[in-house]
Amino acid sequence: MLASYLKYRLKSQGKFRLHSPFVYDFYVEVLDKMNRENWKEKLNDNLNSFLLSKKDVFFEDDNVVVKYDIHNSKENEKEWNDMINDDETTLSIDCYHFGLIFKMKRKEKQHFLLKF
Repeated sequence: MLASYLKYRLKSQGKFRLHSPFVYDFYVEVLDKMNRENWKEKLNDNLNSFLLSKKDVFFEDDNVVVKYDIHNSKENEKEWNDMINDDETTLSIDCYHFGLIFKMKRKEKQHFLLKF
């Protein structure tokens, strides 16, 4: 999995290179507030607060799926890739230890690798 991590580190972006206001806000309001030691404990709370604050963009009929350990094995990576390639997925965010899949009908398909 070393190769997977190196690929992630080379391609991932910090918040100042993001061209999506929604993903930039996610980075600032969710990732920046999480400590790397206890991120699993804070992720759901921070994500729920973020989505509630984005009612103008994230509507009730939209969905988000959080997938943990997306790069821990080849099987997990294949499952993650199948999820992001699904036609209903419009936005995916890869933070190496976890990923988010958004199904938002008004968005165009985008994939982000974020440094975390």
